[in-house]
Amino acid sequence: MHRLLPLLIIPLILITVLAYLPFKRVVFYELGISGDTTTSCCTEADVLSSKGNFDEDASLAFFNGQEVDYPKTSLAQGYLADADSETKVLGTTNAAGETKWIEVSLEQQKLRAWEGNKIVMEFPISSGRWYPTPKGDFNIYAKTRYQRMKGGSKELGTYYDLPNVPNNMFFYKGFAIHGAYWHNNFGHPMSHGCVNAPLAQATQLFEWAGPNLPAGQNYIRASASNPGTRVFIH
Repeated sequence: MHRLLPLLIIPLILITVLAYLPFKRVVFYELGISGDTTTSCCTEADVLSSKGNFDEDASLAFFNGQEVDYPKTSLAQGYLADADSETKVLGTTNAAGETKWIEVSLEQQKLRAWEGNKIVMEFPISSGRWYPTPKGDFNIYAKTRYQRMKGGSKELGTYYDLPNVPNNMFFYKGFAIHGAYWHNNFGHPMSHGCVNAPLAQATQLFEWAGPNLPAGQNYIRASASNPGTRVFIH
């Protein structure tokens, strides 16, 4: 009987380890079996009903079930883009008539903003870890200056409630390129499917990409007269 004890003990140890939430968070997510059903940072209905305004009442932010630093004052003031005159040209083409488009490389975890065959911006991003960022050819269909993003699972440790996420460029359903203030791990997947960008770079890209957001307005939908910039994700 004592020879069978190791065979009985090993499964008990495995069950105990697998029940430990941080381990499940790391291993189960990598295997794609986390059980978290969140498929993007927010829903398409959230986007369409948003006014993009800053929520003055928000005071806390949570990511992966943990409270994170919430830079309310800085977000309210906005982030100034350190862009040159070329990257400040608005619309889907630049001053020379060259088409603007955005490339996101999931393998390299990088975003590149192009004008024709010239790269005008390049920076690291964080794509989907808990849900894959969709691949394909898209166009930005809506932009919001600020957006509350909430989802995940408290039981699985993936719960997030992030007020006033800045500079959101929605390209497919609830998936967006946007600034992220809750982590600085760019270059590695960190999201529920969106494309996280450093705050300053997200601001710069937001001002560069179409549809153009009129002064004093915090939400815009793309239209035939104000089209959205192409987003190619591979």
